[in-house]
Amino acid sequence: MPSGKARIPPDETTTDVIGKRVGAQIIDTVAVFVQLILVVFLIAVLFRPSSEASVNGLAILGVFTLPLYGGLFEAYWNGQTLGKRAMGIKVVDGRGAEPELGAALSRNLPAVVLFSWLTVVVALVAIATDDRRQRLFDQAAGTYVVDAAAGQRDDRSARDRSGSAAGSVGSPDSRPRR
Repeated sequence: MPSGKARIPPDETTTDVIGKRVGAQIIDTVAVFVQLILVVFLIAVLFRPSSEASVNGLAILGVFTLPLYGGLFEAYWNGQTLGKRAMGIKVVDGRGAEPELGAALSRNLPAVVLFSWLTVVVALVAIATDDRRQRLFDQAAGTYVVDAAAGQRDDRSARDRSGSAAGSVGSPDSRPRR
């Protein structure tokens, strides 16, 4: 994985990760489902609901914690969730840096209705029709999903340029002329 501080400017090449986004979403859906079960279980243990209505209320409360999964991971874990890390993609802001907490939480608001196919269809249509492949909430938050390996390629090419400019050993410029 790339270093945490490598900037990856969003452009048509680095944001061309639709297949990886779908794979990451599948992994993250499983993780969010586990989160929901754990949160509802924890709330139930703490508050000991006595009626079906209070159990339903706790489940609804648990649903409102869903944006925290993506928001906290993306803000504090190199712009990545478990799924994004597994698929080699990350979230960045318009400058290519990791998103701030507010932007990361904002782009994850649709997680509240995650289990709705309508949300998935709207997101895919938005990604497919946008030049930088942003969902509607990415546009609102000013975030982009990019290929995390692009930061490694940029780091490597910068090292290669600095090494060859200095006449590194083994480069054509460092050999004696005959």
